[in-house]
Amino acid sequence: MAAAAALGGLGLLRARLRLAAAATSAALGPTGHRAPPLRGGVAAAAALPSAGRSYGSQAKEEEELRVRYLDDEHKGIVVLGLNRSHAKNALSKNLVKMMSKAVDALKSDKKVRTVVLRSEVPGIFCAED
Repeated sequence: MAAAAALGGLGLLRARLRLAAAATSAALGPTGHRAPPLRGGVAAAAALPSAGRSYGSQAKEEEELRVRYLDDEHKGIVVLGLNRSHAKNALSKNLVKMMSKAVDALKSDKKVRTVVLRSEVPGIFCAED
């Protein structure tokens, strides 16, 4: 029962990551800056064609998302740490892709009970441009 609830939570997190990825991809204009706000919110933004190239600088993958498996009395807890201090942890295409891959891997790991999403940047959780 608890395993089913955990998988449901991971599925919800994965769905939200996909939604964030669609919104991020669609919101970038041809110059790499955010396009003006659209009426209709995320659904309207997701309907836009996404650009064929990636914008912005990309840090090394291991630096943007840190995955830690806790042990001892905290065994079964995984911490996903956002680490994009230069961008105040703003969600990039690369970061969302890495988070999605991490959640996919955790979803099939029967030893994982809890996933914690946190910032590795002091004083900042996530920022929007």
